[in-house]
Amino acid sequence: MPTEYFIIRLYVAKKYYPLNCKRVEEGIYRKAATNINEKIIKYSSAFPAAELGTEDLLAMAAVDIAVENIKIKQKQDLSPVFDKIEALDKELEEYLKAI
Repeated sequence: MPTEYFIIRLYVAKKYYPLNCKRVEEGIYRKAATNINEKIIKYSSAFPAAELGTEDLLAMAAVDIAVENIKIKQKQDLSPVFDKIEALDKELEEYLKAI
């Protein structure tokens, strides 16, 4: 039986980082590293004259990823829908009681 956790080496921003992760999550971490590297390339290409440092590029990539994450969470937030359904349910109950 393989151990649940093991150490992988992730390549991010031209540097390798050791990371202890679950075997079943290895692909997710590798995709995340690829996503970060793609964003770094995108920003370094978009601002070639700015000569941004690695720290600046990582910060811009982090903001970009955080915005994507927030947008996804907002799409998944169904509480406004449920609130509206509850309000309509109460309105319907009051109407039926009045009949």
